[in-house]
Amino acid sequence: EEKIARDRRKGIMNRPVRAMVVGIPNVGKSTFINSFVGKASTKTGNKPGVTKGKQWIRINKFIELLDTPGILWPKFEDPAVGIRLAMIGSINDTIINKTDLSLDLILFLNEEYPDALKKRYDIEIADTLEDKQSAAKVLEQIAIKRSCLLKGGEPDFDRAANLLLDDFRSTRLGKI
Repeated sequence: EEKIARDRRKGIMNRPVRAMVVGIPNVGKSTFINSFVGKASTKTGNKPGVTKGKQWIRINKFIELLDTPGILWPKFEDPAVGIRLAMIGSINDTIINKTDLSLDLILFLNEEYPDALKKRYDIEIADTLEDKQSAAKVLEQIAIKRSCLLKGGEPDFDRAANLLLDDFRSTRLGKI
């Protein structure tokens, strides 16, 4: 403030304060900027990679924010980190097997939030799911309950996986 006041007395108009908004993909950087500005200044979407390049957004004559694309580590030491980032949608769904990911999500939810799936889908789940095979039985129940069926009444695991991931990412399973 002192520097700004001193510069103004000398007739020097200061440049606006510039700040950069940085984070992993699909966590709401652009949404944060839009809410701060009070209007849709940046493009947003519920998938990673919507922000393609850097963009300066003027909040007022004193503040500018730089919207940046999301960044990730080049390599994850622990594979669980990559799986969790994929679960929340920070890794593009086109490069992962969503059915496998949904089975990992079922195992995680059963361990950490045991009532979330039961409550949302009105299904019965064993107290402990041990592997992806037992998680697949849960995904099958979800498919049947939500009418994700192929011809002949067979469960459509791909549709059920998409539904589960979408429910998780949009907090319909609760705040996790």
